[in-house]
Amino acid sequence: MYVKEVTLEGFKSYAQRTVVSGFDPFFNAITGLNGSGKSNILDSICFVLGITNLQQVRATNLQELVYKQGQAGITKATVSILFDNSDRNRSPIGYEDMNEITVSRQIVVGGRNKYMINGHVRQPAQVQNLFHSVQLNVNNPHFLIMQGRITKVLNMKPPEILSMLEEAAGTKMYESKKEVALKTLEKKQTKVDDIDNLLKQDILPALEKLRKERAQYQQWTSGNAQLDRLERFCTAFEYSEAERIKNAASDVVKDMESQIKALQVTAVELEKEIGDKESSIASMTETKDKEMSSEIKILSDVSDKLSTTLVTLDSALNAKRDACKAEKAALEQIQRSKKELENAIAARTTSEKQIEEDVAALQEKVDKSRKHLEDIESEYQAVQAGKGSGADDMSLAEQLADANVSVGKSASELQQLQTKIQHLNKELMEKREYFKSKEHEVAAAQEELKSRKADLANLKSAIDKIGYRDGSMQVLEEKRRQEVEYVKKLKADVNNLTSQLSGVQFSYSDPERDFQRSRVKGVVARLVHVNDSSAMTALEVIAAGKLFFVIVDNDQTAKLLLEKGNLRRRSTIIPMNKIQPNKIPARVEAVATKLVGSKAKPALSLVRYADELEAAMSFVFGGTFVCADTETAKQIAFHKEIMTKSVTFPGDVFEPRGLLTGGSRKNGGELLVQLHALAETEARLIHHEDELKNVELKIESLLPQQKKFSHLKSQMELKSYDLSLYETRAQQSEHHKLSEVIALMTSELDKEKSALTRTQQYHSECQKRVFQIEQKIKDQGRDRDSLLKDLEKRIKSMKKEAVAATKELKEQEGAKERMVMEKEAAVQEILTLEDQLATAHTQITKLETDLREKETKRGAIEEEYQKAKGKLEENRKRIKECDAQITALVKSQNQQKNKLTDCIVEIKKLENEIKRLGMNQKECDKRVQQLLAKHEWIVRERQAFGKAGTDYDFTAQDPREARQALESLQREQKDIEKRINKKALAMFDKAEEEYNDLIERKRIVQNDKTKIQQVIKELDEKRKEQLKNTWEKVTKEFGSIFSTLLPGTMAKLEPPEGADVMDGLEVKVAFGSVWKQSLSELSGGQRSLLALSLILALLLFKPAPLYILDEVSAKFEFASQNFLDDFSYVEAIAGIGDCLMECFLAG
Repeated sequence: MYVKEVTLEGFKSYAQRTVVSGFDPFFNAITGLNGSGKSNILDSICFVLGITNLQQVRATNLQELVYKQGQAGITKATVSILFDNSDRNRSPIGYEDMNEITVSRQIVVGGRNKYMINGHVRQPAQVQNLFHSVQLNVNNPHFLIMQGRITKVLNMKPPEILSMLEEAAGTKMYESKKEVALKTLEKKQTKVDDIDNLLKQDILPALEKLRKERAQYQQWTSGNAQLDRLERFCTAFEYSEAERIKNAASDVVKDMESQIKALQVTAVELEKEIGDKESSIASMTETKDKEMSSEIKILSDVSDKLSTTLVTLDSALNAKRDACKAEKAALEQIQRSKKELENAIAARTTSEKQIEEDVAALQEKVDKSRKHLEDIESEYQAVQAGKGSGADDMSLAEQLADANVSVGKSASELQQLQTKIQHLNKELMEKREYFKSKEHEVAAAQEELKSRKADLANLKSAIDKIGYRDGSMQVLEEKRRQEVEYVKKLKADVNNLTSQLSGVQFSYSDPERDFQRSRVKGVVARLVHVNDSSAMTALEVIAAGKLFFVIVDNDQTAKLLLEKGNLRRRSTIIPMNKIQPNKIPARVEAVATKLVGSKAKPALSLVRYADELEAAMSFVFGGTFVCADTETAKQIAFHKEIMTKSVTFPGDVFEPRGLLTGGSRKNGGELLVQLHALAETEARLIHHEDELKNVELKIESLLPQQKKFSHLKSQMELKSYDLSLYETRAQQSEHHKLSEVIALMTSELDKEKSALTRTQQYHSECQKRVFQIEQKIKDQGRDRDSLLKDLEKRIKSMKKEAVAATKELKEQEGAKERMVMEKEAAVQEILTLEDQLATAHTQITKLETDLREKETKRGAIEEEYQKAKGKLEENRKRIKECDAQITALVKSQNQQKNKLTDCIVEIKKLENEIKRLGMNQKECDKRVQQLLAKHEWIVRERQAFGKAGTDYDFTAQDPREARQALESLQREQKDIEKRINKKALAMFDKAEEEYNDLIERKRIVQNDKTKIQQVIKELDEKRKEQLKNTWEKVTKEFGSIFSTLLPGTMAKLEPPEGADVMDGLEVKVAFGSVWKQSLSELSGGQRSLLALSLILALLLFKPAPLYILDEVSAKFEFASQNFLDDFSYVEAIAGIGDCLMECFLAG
């Protein structure tokens, strides 16, 4: 396939329709002067081939390809290329039957871009596939070398050169196909993900729901069959029972009438026995009162007398104990005094050491004074010998010479400092004058700075006026978060406790309109609060089932609730206007208190409740004592003046009639404990809810302030940042730097002036020193006597100081001796205290002996008192035994009375039963008729009722259980029928079919994905192998062509050092046997030939039907004078494709 004809219209410089024809199948050269349109023909061919990098055709956008960019009235550009397709071996895929192929491309200014093949509009991808199938990829071409790009081939990076090899090998098209395949893979993965999401979020939940609904529907259908069977069974049993009762009623009535006669005889006998026992009880009571009361009184008097004696002895014992305690306290005081003296001795020992240190210091001072005295005496002797002073080693003449040298040095330093100060003053004056000229700028800057600071101060003042502290809102929000967590936790605890205490919840509906719910007080267990937690078990035993009774205001409310309140469970109601309180009489309570003290308390006193509930709570908890132990409970229950029911803390019950109840109580008091915990939790919940409301109110009230504060604070931060920026700019300004320089120079000037002053002082001192030495030399003879006198005075003064130091040393030594004496006195006092300690121990021993004797005496009296008390208890026991006998008789009498009452009640019951049986007989007959009328199948199947082996075998299945099962099944079926989906079976089948379809689709997509990945992997391996083969062949041809064009040279392609062929390729050149390290060593012509050799090698490897060379010889036309005459380099590609070459000819 080669170019046969090119038609241009409106493309670049070709405004009119221009047909370029007569192309040679093998080689075509386009020549002409500059600007004649040579390159535009090649650009038009690239345009049709679909080039996307418009810079290669010297344009930035498609509109620039239109003649004068559409400004000359021509608004579209069209290029058509007619290809000769007679060679079937080089035909594009799908076009083998066509001798000619016309490809056109048209662009319209501001319009669309379209392609046509043989006059039919085609998609750009179809056109690209056509060209790619014959190795014409214009966007990565090895057949296209445009103007000025021949040497740029050598500037390509290794990956770019590798890309040219890929194009030649034909793997580049595979890369684009691979990208498409990867995108397809991504789409298929997205499709799989979509299917997974659909399954997970929609299909599987719906399928699971439908599966459950199907199971419910199947359960409901099977339940209906079971329900029908149970209904027939129960109806058959009801019919059989009605028949049996109707037939057996007359025989039962006769039996009942004979029972009534026997019960009447028994009642007469019981009345006689009750009268006899009443006489016996009266006789025994009279005997007990006469014989036992006087003896108990005598024993009680003796016991009281012994008790008084014991009290007296206890007082004496207490006095002795107090005396013993006082002696022990005195002993402890002596021991403390001894310890204090020991501490004082230790302190004096420390002080003694301090005084010794002071004595050593004074001794050192005395030694220094003596040495100083010796020095003055030495000076005195030196003056006498003719020296300046005792410390001077030089004579006065030598000292004068040194002083004159010092004067000269100080004078030189003074001159230098004065010169430097003059220079600084002059320079500082100039700087100040220049700074003064900038004062208006400084004043403006200071005014601006002052204004900014004032704005910042105003904002701070405004923030202070708000009265909001930074962080207050965060603190409140944190507190609100904590309170919300507390409330949430406490609500969960309340719900948990409430669910555990479902039995104390009372639910009802308003029985009438405008019903006041305050009339219903609530369940007893929720209305009572226990004062003593240890009594919870006892109180729960006392109240028992009454804890679940409901308290209301009156009997009318109770009646309304029972009739119209829709109560969910059976409830017992206490109307407060009808209930009879059961309080312990005050006299009985007083006797119990006197008998056992605080060990027994009325149960009612151990609970708290509202005042209006007094009567109801007395009914629940009244009439019972709660006792600390079993013994106390016995005394309370069986005392003749108390005779009241008592319960111990563990829950043991003692009743006056002799009934005892006790033993293990699992979870005793647990209900009241849980109620107590619930009450505390609800109280805490209310507290934290109130706290939460308060915090939210505070947050709401503080929110406007916080918003205003935040707004002002952000403004203040902006102002502060602005001020800091302005100050920074001010510090970097010229006048600020100048002021710093002036300040630095002023500081330096002050330092120099200070140094000048010091130097002047030193100079004066040196001059004075010279004068003094000269005076000393002059007046040495005259002043010698006065100096000696002065030294004599100093010697006398030092002697006085030495005497004073010696005196102080002696005083300190005396203080040390006194300290030793005080220490010895303290040791003596300790010895005295030790004697007192021994005396105190003796006295305590004596007191403890007396105490033991009195305790022995008290023990004897206590024993006598216990004996008297024992006799008294024995008599009381006898009375109790008598009382027990009387109680037993009373109990027996009561039992017989109960039997009599039971006989009377039984007679009444039998009489009522006779009446009831008569009515039942009539009702059963009526019921049989109703059942026959309602259920026609009874007539057909009643022969099987009650027979073994049939569906109506009443012995194989309990009819009562069948009735309960029927009722339960009816409720279940009714409940299930409300919830079932009767279309569940069809919907489940449809959903399952959809699920299976999605699974199959997912499997197909995953299989396609796996196949694509496998093909990509295989093609990657083939691509790698193909590229290596291509590299080996191209590098061989490359070296051969280059050595032909430039004899004596070699060239090759090889990977970069340390890399593989797949990483890229570099061009290497050798002249002779020396390989060049860099291509920059080659001349321009040599580089052009090298690039052309690489292009030709690529073309030779895999020929394309078309080659475009745009001024490829521009770099070496003049370097090789005869190059254009022979075009020897073109021979390499002759016969392998259609070559289009454009070159410039001078002249």
